[in-house]
Amino acid sequence: PILAEMLIKKAPKVSDDELGFVFPQVVRAFAQLEISHRPLLKMVATRCQKQSMLREVNDWGLCVVTWSYSDVFQDAEFSEFRNSLRAEIARRGTITEDMISRSQLGPDEWQT
Repeated sequence: PILAEMLIKKAPKVSDDELGFVFPQVVRAFAQLEISHRPLLKMVATRCQKQSMLREVNDWGLCVVTWSYSDVFQDAEFSEFRNSLRAEIARRGTITEDMISRSQLGPDEWQT
């Protein structure tokens, strides 16, 4: 998809704060549409791990990225990233499996 290619191209110029806001929404959209764009998914995983961005992502963002990479994008290639997501969830200590599952509903609806 063209959107994915545009995001990959712009990502190096975008701050971690902006990416922490945008990535969860984009990953959720691709997951819900079952569009597995490997270069985008790999870029998100790499950037989140290298920059320790996971600590900065809000709870919904962490949950929806975890849901996306665990339930939809189950490629073995992303197992290390899934481990990093789970480690951050454990560190926070406030996120439940139900929250992860419901995160696909969106940032406003997931906790209602």
